[in-house]
Amino acid sequence: MLASILYIIQLIGSGLLYIELVNFTILLYGVSLKRDESYLSVAIFCLLVMLTRGFGLWTIMYLVVFPQYALIYSTLGKRLKSEYSLSLLGFFLAFICGTLIDIPYIIAAGLDYNGLIVRLLLGFQVSIVNALVTFVATLFLLNPLKKLLLMLNT
Repeated sequence: MLASILYIIQLIGSGLLYIELVNFTILLYGVSLKRDESYLSVAIFCLLVMLTRGFGLWTIMYLVVFPQYALIYSTLGKRLKSEYSLSLLGFFLAFICGTLIDIPYIIAAGLDYNGLIVRLLLGFQVSIVNALVTFVATLFLLNPLKKLLLMLNT
């Protein structure tokens, strides 16, 4: 069910020019659930994306990146006591997410230095929006949704 919720969030958000809450939801799962639950939920979400969108480099990179994010949030997120610190971690990971997922394309393109800089800058304009959405959502939605998730999970 958790993977399905994440899939629906991604499906809706992908139509809104990357103003999505996938990174935030992975953060929420990582800091709220047991490590195994959050990891498996995110991995199953990635498999759902692969099954519905195809087995391409992009969807395979989802499976490489997003479950690792769940582990990072599970490990670091539970140690960070400040919502601002957690928001900054979410901002950073959401910001680099697109670049990490884009690595196979960057390598395959064989870009020179200038081409690489242009590609990264074009990607950053999308990444900054995703990072800001994750930052704001963590500040304002994390605690209420965490309480709800823990209540439903018991």
